Amino acid sequence: MRAPLYTRDKEVAVTLPEGDSYRVEPGVKDKERFPSLIGSVLAKAVGWPILWVVLAVILIVPSASFLVLAFSPKLFGQGSSYFTLSNFIQGLQGVTLQGMRDSVVVGLVAAVLATAVGAFLAYVLQRTTLRGRSLVSVGIWGTLLLPSYVIAVGWQVLLDRGGVLSSVHLYSPTLLNLFFGPGGYALILAIKGVPFAYLALSGPIAALGSSYEEAIRVHGGRRSDLLKTLTPIILPAIFSSLVIVFAESIADFGTAAVIAPNAHFPVATYMLYVSLSSYPANFPLAAVIGWLLVSTLALALLAQNRALKRRGFGTLGGKSGVAKVKKLGGLGQLGYGLLVALFLSISLGIPILGAIASSLLKPLSSMALSNLSLFAYRSVFSLQGFSSSVVFSMKMAAITALLGTVLAVLVARRLTNGRLGIFGRLLDVTVLVAVALPGLVLAAGYIFTYNLPLLDRMGVHLYGTTTVLEMAYLAGALPSSSRVLVGPMAQLRSSLLEAARVHGSGPWRSWSKAVLPLVAPSILRAALLTFAGTFLELPASELLSPPGVTPVSVAIVQVLNKSDLYQGTALSIVALGIDLGVIAAAIVLFRVFAPKGWRRVGGRVI
Repeated sequence: MRAPLYTRDKEVAVTLPEGDSYRVEPGVKDKERFPSLIGSVLAKAVGWPILWVVLAVILIVPSASFLVLAFSPKLFGQGSSYFTLSNFIQGLQGVTLQGMRDSVVVGLVAAVLATAVGAFLAYVLQRTTLRGRSLVSVGIWGTLLLPSYVIAVGWQVLLDRGGVLSSVHLYSPTLLNLFFGPGGYALILAIKGVPFAYLALSGPIAALGSSYEEAIRVHGGRRSDLLKTLTPIILPAIFSSLVIVFAESIADFGTAAVIAPNAHFPVATYMLYVSLSSYPANFPLAAVIGWLLVSTLALALLAQNRALKRRGFGTLGGKSGVAKVKKLGGLGQLGYGLLVALFLSISLGIPILGAIASSLLKPLSSMALSNLSLFAYRSVFSLQGFSSSVVFSMKMAAITALLGTVLAVLVARRLTNGRLGIFGRLLDVTVLVAVALPGLVLAAGYIFTYNLPLLDRMGVHLYGTTTVLEMAYLAGALPSSSRVLVGPMAQLRSSLLEAARVHGSGPWRSWSKAVLPLVAPSILRAALLTFAGTFLELPASELLSPPGVTPVSVAIVQVLNKSDLYQGTALSIVALGIDLGVIAAAIVLFRVFAPKGWRRVGGRVI
């Protein structure tokens, strides 16, 4: 009997006679394996340069152009000096520096709170038998989809004079002052950060096999020992959660637009907005603030790399045990249920209550049952171009989700390779640049880059097209989705691909058969995260939309700019419902059509 035996270096044919001896004939199928070798070499020699070209076009060049503007304003027609440090001197003092300090403080508080709550939700949904887990997942996605300015407006409608609490004689000036202070600002940012933390932590927590818990219990360990043992194993996911929430928090503009104008403390993004919107606009100062944001994130990234350096976190493999699910009794169901309900009330209940209350009121009427009406919702569906706006935004969001997820998988796998080197560290910093720069600044970078006269003379006409808008969407989505995938990718053992290659699979088949089934739920989450963020994305849509095209987010802002709060909030709720409906449909399709093994890696995943 002749049977092929594959090794890492070559393939040999083994002849097994009837006796106990055997002989080896090398090189029987070397020619058949030659295409796989070519594919592997091409993947390494061509794949990474192409990735760097893509990153340069959508991230590095636009971001670098705007940052260069800080010390070379004349290069972009924004000043008289090719090199100056006066803008940095102006930005490192006074209210601008104070705004940066305030942003860092509230960002750190929001990151810690969001990671703690996200870890709790991931444990409850993935490792317990809590009833209504599907509804809680919908609530988490709703929090992710709800724009930060809608959350802030909902809280303001609740607490403001003449708002919901005031209508029932519970108005409190103290609560209102707390809301328009650092505490309220950090609370809104933490609420928006919880979905990112949950997405980064749920996969690794669900994939932890029961062997660790069993070993600790066999040796007489307590729950505290279990926590001390399992926490370091998912440390990459924890740091990914902290970094991404911190980055999203210090770069968030929606919350700043609502709270900062009436607050008693400045924040960096609002200072940046003032620099861009003032007349004349101070683009160099805005670029300096961008430098401060990038530098702050670089320090956070350095702390993450130092904490994870020279440590292995591989736990996922072909023999990974199924995670043990805790069966909750009556008290457990009540306790966990109340805590989850508290989070959903704070994150969704209050904002949606405020938005719905304002959308159901008759124009220019007070908060009373007799003034409730569906006038605002009827007017939304009669808006000219509403359906075309929805279709356009859905198409762009779907394209961004597909392309962005592929790029995110490549980037996350490279970042968790174990031997980053100079280019790996540069890649790590690069994918965070777009998160550090607010979307408004990144969009401005696209204007400065792809609207240059030099490109027109070269025959490159991207500005004012859907192509440049799609590039901006990708640039904004890639850092978040890649960070979400860092934790799951870090848990993959390198032996998975090696085993597949030993058995004769090429690089692409090895990925699809050995790796993809283990990380499919996490990849789905990253894709849905990208879709959700793109569908209601505002800064790039506002600045880069082609003529004659109105994305959904721009349509909402246009209505709100007409001082029509009722129709604006109604339009926001309708758009949110459409977005959430697409997400729910994708999850249902995955549950129905995905192989069973893809849906139950390490236990209950989705």
